[in-house]
Amino acid sequence: MGNTTKSQKRVSAKNTVATFFIVFFVLAAVICGMFAMDFFSGEKHSGVTYTIGKTVYTLSAKEAYDGDTLLVCFDDIAALCEMTETGSAQSRTFFAANSEQSIAIEAGSRTALLNGSKVDMLAKAKLRDGKLYVPLAFVEQYMSGIAVSHSTDKGDVQVLRGEYNASTKNNPLYQDTGFTGTAEAPLDPPEGSLDKVAPTYSFVTDLSAYEQYMCPEDTDAYLILVNRSATIDAGYVPDNLVEITNVRQDGRTERMVETAEKALQALYIEMRAAGYTDVSVTSGYRSYEKQEYLYNLYTENEMKAGISRAEAQKIVDTYSAQAGTSEHQTGLCCDMHNLSSASQRFANEEAYTWLIENCYKFGFILRFPEGKEDITGYSFEPWHYRFVGRYHASEMHRLDMCLEEYIAYLGENE
Repeated sequence: MGNTTKSQKRVSAKNTVATFFIVFFVLAAVICGMFAMDFFSGEKHSGVTYTIGKTVYTLSAKEAYDGDTLLVCFDDIAALCEMTETGSAQSRTFFAANSEQSIAIEAGSRTALLNGSKVDMLAKAKLRDGKLYVPLAFVEQYMSGIAVSHSTDKGDVQVLRGEYNASTKNNPLYQDTGFTGTAEAPLDPPEGSLDKVAPTYSFVTDLSAYEQYMCPEDTDAYLILVNRSATIDAGYVPDNLVEITNVRQDGRTERMVETAEKALQALYIEMRAAGYTDVSVTSGYRSYEKQEYLYNLYTENEMKAGISRAEAQKIVDTYSAQAGTSEHQTGLCCDMHNLSSASQRFANEEAYTWLIENCYKFGFILRFPEGKEDITGYSFEPWHYRFVGRYHASEMHRLDMCLEEYIAYLGENE
């Protein structure tokens, strides 16, 4: 009887151990299965660190991958390459700088429109936090002028602008970027894709209240051309002239057309947020009579060197307009700088660099740019800015055209 009890206890202990191991292996199998499901459901990738120019950030595997397809934020690449864009957050067309090459991307679609031709991507474009993400392989295959590198093992992606051999570390000379792979495709954007829709830009400050002024409903209303060939009547006075808010605080009063002045307010809000607080407007609207007075004053000053009036006028004509040929009479332009008087030295100021890199976003252009003197008829004026509205200003920036070139371009492409 005693031996039987001991035998039963040994059997019971063995059963307990067996049960423990069975439960252990079942639990282990469940846990391994859960890891396997995560692995095969797309979490097999680790997080990815992106370096887009000087911008660095990390995305989780879920954000960085669509299945096995590695994605990249195209908005960041567009900013790096100084592209302009049109359309909505859901569907946008990006234009390469200094070129008419373009790519249209729509969230939720695998098909992109590259220079007017359809191209399929490995995965659908995704919209996340207002930004478009596309397969990295697509960027590698169809974009030129950038250097793309990535390491699947390390989870790193790097996109840099291509530089010319003459570049220096502190002053790089970038190659123009573009969209390749459809050499025989038309370079013009698809018919009807633009319809004069102004691009949208991201700002540091909230400028939503100024959008209606930077992007006027009538996009062509502010394209008036005034120069030595296209003159303006002596009696012309623009409607809706208002005082300029950001005028130099020395007792002067300057005016502009209201829409242009409101857009200028937006520019100043953003410029000050960027740290440039000493730029002010020194001149706005000028009547025919005031321009006539200034031109004669400059001529007489030049004549003090002992030259004739005709010789003096030839000199003055390079930097001042005769009455009836000055766009200051339109009320759509202003002179602004941070010097004691208007001078080409303003081009050496950091504020000037900010202006030429951003003014088009607010609807303004540098009216007399360097290198266009033979076309505009005037010397380089880094202080003189003209309102045309964001759509046309962005197009002129994209095409690298002055106003005379752009008006001719529009005439040829109507």
